[in-house]
Amino acid sequence: MKKLSTLIATALFCLSAQAAEVKVEFVKKEQFKDIDSGANQSQARFEEKLFSVLESTFKKQGEKQLPKDMTLDVSVLDIDLAGHVARGLGMGQDIRQVSDKDFPRILFYMILRDKNNNIVFQGRQNLKNNDMKHGEFRMKGSQSDFYMETMLIDKWFDQALVPAVNRL
Repeated sequence: MKKLSTLIATALFCLSAQAAEVKVEFVKKEQFKDIDSGANQSQARFEEKLFSVLESTFKKQGEKQLPKDMTLDVSVLDIDLAGHVARGLGMGQDIRQVSDKDFPRILFYMILRDKNNNIVFQGRQNLKNNDMKHGEFRMKGSQSDFYMETMLIDKWFDQALVPAVNRL
């Protein structure tokens, strides 16, 4: 049994050692455009959850899709969550309402470095998707925290960053 747990630990270490390094920083969070929790929950707890989910999404995608010898630094400069907080709806509660006109936006600066610490790509990224439909959100992601925002990050990796890296 001890040999099996040692083998599993070694395998996990080897897998993590092969992943790209991803660092995420949230710059001047207090100035972000729309990360309002509404009055029904702690703003601090809401922000902690939001930043944790977004950081985790960047890290998972980078570790999964980028070459192991690369480093990705992401400085998030602004977040505009999908929808807006409507005050006093639903028995006096604040509710974030999302319609087909409401789409998320994430603004960040990224630097991708190779194994020699040379900059391969860098630049400002303004992710938004005004084609997102509320019905799609309701069908696919309404049970996931910040589904529309994490989908922006996933699409950026799949459609922009990884194809660019593959062309190197």
